[in-house]
Amino acid sequence: MTDLDITLAAVADPTRRAMLQRLALGPATTGQLAELFPISRPAVSQHLRVLLDAGLVRAETRGRHRWHELLTGPLDTIGAWTRDLAGRHAHAPTLRPEEPT
Repeated sequence: MTDLDITLAAVADPTRRAMLQRLALGPATTGQLAELFPISRPAVSQHLRVLLDAGLVRAETRGRHRWHELLTGPLDTIGAWTRDLAGRHAHAPTLRPEEPT
């Protein structure tokens, strides 16, 4: 799997996208994130692990709390890929409507 594949797989899940949206506002603890979702705390931790493994989030323990912070590098990679794809499409031939017979 490429880095792009890993990132796209990580953001494919709506709960993980919502976590990223929250983290875009600033760092949050695991507990703060868990309060936002109707899933178990272990499920929140599993989602965070996927985001960590994809390089979308970094975690740091301070005292008794584990803080999570958004890392935008992989999102920039998705953005570059989508811009490239759209640019290629803009210059690609298209199907013409069929003429009536």
